[in-house]
Amino acid sequence: MSEPQPSTTSVDLAVIGAGIGGLATAVALRHAGLDPHVFERTPVLSEVGGAVVIRDPSVRLLEEWGLQAFHDEAVPVDVLEMRDVTGQVVRTSPADLAGDGQAYSTHRHDVHDLLAGAVGSDRIHLGAAAESVANEPDGEHATITFSDGSRVTARLVVGADGIRSVARRVVVDDAPVFDGIIALRGTAPASALPDGAGADRITVWSDGAQMILGLPLRGGTEIALDTIVSQDLPPEDLWHAEVSRADLLMRFSDFDPGLRHLIASGSPSVRANPVYDREPITQWARGRVVLVGDAAHPMAPRQGQGANQAIQDAGALATALGEFGLDRLEHAVDAYHQERVATATTLQRASRTAPEFRDATASERPGLR
Repeated sequence: MSEPQPSTTSVDLAVIGAGIGGLATAVALRHAGLDPHVFERTPVLSEVGGAVVIRDPSVRLLEEWGLQAFHDEAVPVDVLEMRDVTGQVVRTSPADLAGDGQAYSTHRHDVHDLLAGAVGSDRIHLGAAAESVANEPDGEHATITFSDGSRVTARLVVGADGIRSVARRVVVDDAPVFDGIIALRGTAPASALPDGAGADRITVWSDGAQMILGLPLRGGTEIALDTIVSQDLPPEDLWHAEVSRADLLMRFSDFDPGLRHLIASGSPSVRANPVYDREPITQWARGRVVLVGDAAHPMAPRQGQGANQAIQDAGALATALGEFGLDRLEHAVDAYHQERVATATTLQRASRTAPEFRDATASERPGLR
């Protein structure tokens, strides 16, 4: 008796990954009159992480795609406020450090939900863990093979599958490298902010070796607390671990009591995400496979640009495909590269540096072990 053959499904456009980048790509493609399907490895659609700062160029795209509801929860922020270990304000600057207009602080989950609703549940396939991607010999298709042996063949596969991208293997042979920082993410009520701190700005407390950022969420009622910890080696098995509030308080034991009160009022545990990087590449496509977001250009969180660049990739790719179509994919990819590669590469390189960290040697920086 012969073994049953794995099923193969054909679609025009397949997007791997249902994070912000993948869902934004699907929304943009639908807006351009195309019919993408999104394949996500997790069994439940969700977005990890806390705050994300969405900037004007990305907001304009969301509005163009009909997602004006973005503004319902997002908080416009105009000021970046730096505080020292005592809580004293040492510097203020415009939140628009990149010169790209108004910045909005919001919860990643809110943006994710908004995008998912615009894609539609019938076009998002959960529990679909992509194991490999390959261009077909006909030059007209690429095939995704999933962990259960099933396959999807598409005229174009969009890799939006993040830093550990399977699709990227088609384009370049490389591997993620630990960036030297870990992001700890939690939330607290805005009512617990220290005196003088506001839920209308981005606040950074730093001693030169570590920092914690407070970003307003959900109309200014919550504060996301993003802690950046630097260390030489990645902790083992810490892709998405939990760190207790007590550990976080210990880390900031010498800081302003007002900040410690804010931490103590927040999440009982925070999520720890080690940050990985890859070298910039100038070609984001090969054959019928094209990359967007962190799969193309991983961004460390120092510049707050990862989600923005993924959204702008989505807009540029959809515009190019809307103009040239899948029948002239080479022209569409050229237009996409021309629009996005130089800008994203510049920001990717910039995201590797942070003045607040350069003043402390690695041996002085506290880490997670």
